[in-house]
Amino acid sequence: MRVRIESTGGFTGRSTVVALYDTATLPAGTAGRVRDAVDALAAAQARGEPGEIGADLPAYRITVDEPGEESRVYEVRGEPAAGVTSALGILLEGPDLS
Repeated sequence: MRVRIESTGGFTGRSTVVALYDTATLPAGTAGRVRDAVDALAAAQARGEPGEIGADLPAYRITVDEPGEESRVYEVRGEPAAGVTSALGILLEGPDLS
């Protein structure tokens, strides 16, 4: 699984890649945490959980690519430490998640 996280929006409207993961190259524990975080984002989207609302909030686009599957894209708004965005916080911690 490959996961790309971009910071989006802001005053310039530009996207900046803030993290990239390829679970095939990560230690098993780290890869598991990345997968769990992506699963949490998918579950929140399936439940229709709204993100935070506000023009000044950070926004992130998470793109998940798996061989043989169509890319999945999740949009998350808000601070990465609370509620559904805590899964985003895990993904933003960096490659050494163990």
